[in-house]
Amino acid sequence: MSGEPQLFRINPQSQESDRVEQVDFARLGLRERRDIQEWVAANPGILGEDLLIIGKEFSGFDRTDERLDLLAVDSDGKLVVIELKRDDSGADAHWQAIKYASYLRRATIDQIVSMLAEYRKISQEGAEQELIEHLSADGLSGLNNDQRIILASHRFAPEVTSAALWLNDKASGEDLITCITLTPYQDASTGSLYIQATTIIPVPGEEEYLIGVGSNAQTASGTKGNNFAANMRRTKERNKNDEVTAFVRNVSQLILKELSDEVRPDKKGRHAGGWPHFRYYNLWYSRDPWRNHGVCYAITLHPQDESDSWHVYVHFTDERNPGLPYLEGIQIHDNQTTQLSRISVGMEIDTLNDSSANVVAGVLRHFIEKITPLVDTIEDGNNEEEA
Repeated sequence: MSGEPQLFRINPQSQESDRVEQVDFARLGLRERRDIQEWVAANPGILGEDLLIIGKEFSGFDRTDERLDLLAVDSDGKLVVIELKRDDSGADAHWQAIKYASYLRRATIDQIVSMLAEYRKISQEGAEQELIEHLSADGLSGLNNDQRIILASHRFAPEVTSAALWLNDKASGEDLITCITLTPYQDASTGSLYIQATTIIPVPGEEEYLIGVGSNAQTASGTKGNNFAANMRRTKERNKNDEVTAFVRNVSQLILKELSDEVRPDKKGRHAGGWPHFRYYNLWYSRDPWRNHGVCYAITLHPQDESDSWHVYVHFTDERNPGLPYLEGIQIHDNQTTQLSRISVGMEIDTLNDSSANVVAGVLRHFIEKITPLVDTIEDGNNEEEA
């Protein structure tokens, strides 16, 4: 039995199936940099995960002229070195990528922001904001917390796959190297080109086919069978379309359609971010001094134990102004509390339904109508003083 993937074109009327032939990139006249690299840069989802490309043909190292193919940030804040090969990985592709990852281990947040700004031809502020949105976080403190590698090729030499498996095993469950085959097919009847991307290392879904001894079972080495980082990635993916994200999106829509153009936020989270014991969602503006992680509005939801109810907070945060002196004496809500750089209103809701969304939206809309003009007035005054 062949282990090679196969692709068929199906005619639903005649019920006939025709095999679409696998080809080589070289035979089609396609190249690594001119073609494959551009495809991945334009759509990094080809590699099977949420990646933000921050550099192409990056060579900004201080003691070598070496140049990596693509540099990205994954959803956990890790820097990802992406090395692309055409039809054969060669025997040393992993070593090349390991060197690049080692060069990047001390890259600072400011340097990474600058990489993205240069690659996208945008401002530093725009690059910072794009990274924050990609991470679904309040800031960039977790950026470059680690580095990892993705190797993509039509075929892999055994020297590469053997080394990748060994390194991942030595990393105690952390997948340092991901190997992805990019298999090209050409439909002879239409000339259409198809690419099948398949992750071969780490072996995908292995844990779904195994039976363990209880949820806390350990491997022979004493390491828990469940990979914490993998669980966090799965949780983040699940959060993107769950009931909490649907709820806060509903709240956001209710707020935005009722506000005037002068105070309507033009930036918002893509989904409800999460921590083990609460979820959060932010709204803010593209103009200064508003920042998703520093000056913004937020909703946080804390599930109550053994209940469907939630404790929900509506916040305004300004990390630049401890104590929020410009809001002193301003009554925004009867139940408001101020702590450090945050003013909040808390409430209990039984379920995440439309009625609850209207209540939360009403409180946050009131925050925005009261606070945004004050923040903008202060910013206008600061700009006049600098001028």
